[in-house]
Amino acid sequence: MRWIYFLLITYAAVLIQTTVGQVLWLPTPAGWIAPVFLAAMAVFVAMFVRSRLDVLLAAWTLGMATDLTLSGPGMGLLALLFLAGAWGVFNLREAFFCERVATQVIMALLFCLFVFEAWAVYQVLLGDLPGGQFARLALQAAGISVYTAALTPLICAALRRMQRVLLSFPTGRGRERR
Repeated sequence: MRWIYFLLITYAAVLIQTTVGQVLWLPTPAGWIAPVFLAAMAVFVAMFVRSRLDVLLAAWTLGMATDLTLSGPGMGLLALLFLAGAWGVFNLREAFFCERVATQVIMALLFCLFVFEAWAVYQVLLGDLPGGQFARLALQAAGISVYTAALTPLICAALRRMQRVLLSFPTGRGRERR
C-alpha cells in the first residue's frame, strides 16, 4: 500500500464527505441519512488489498477519519468498528468475485450494518438516548447503510482507476499483464 497516496485520498474523501456530501442528505421518518464515503473506501480496501496488516491499518485510519467528521460519543469507537468490519470483509472476500457490483453492494451493506448498528447500540448503552429512541436510531443506521451500499460501486470504480497509484501490488484477480 502506498500510504502517502492513501492518506491524500482519505483527506479528499473527508473533504467531499463534509462539503459536497451535504447535498446528498435525505430526510426520512427516522431522521436524516447520508452516504458515508469513508465506509465505502474501507470496503474497497478490504476487498482489493493483499496484505492483512495494510487492510487493518487502512481501516483503522478510515474509521478514525470518520470519527473526526461525525459528532458523537466514543471517540475512537468507529475506528475499532471499521477495523473489525474490514477484517470480516477481508476474510469473506475470497468466496466472491470482488469486481462484481453485487458483491460490492452486499459487502458494503454488511460492513455498514455492522458498524453503524453497533454504534447505535453503544449510544444506547451510554444512556445518551431518551427512552424509546433506539428503534429510530437503528432504522436511521439501516438507512445510512443502504444508501452507502448503493453508492459503493461508484466509489469502488473511481478507486479502481487509481489502483496502480494507491496499491503497491494489486490483487491477483484481474491483474493486467505487462
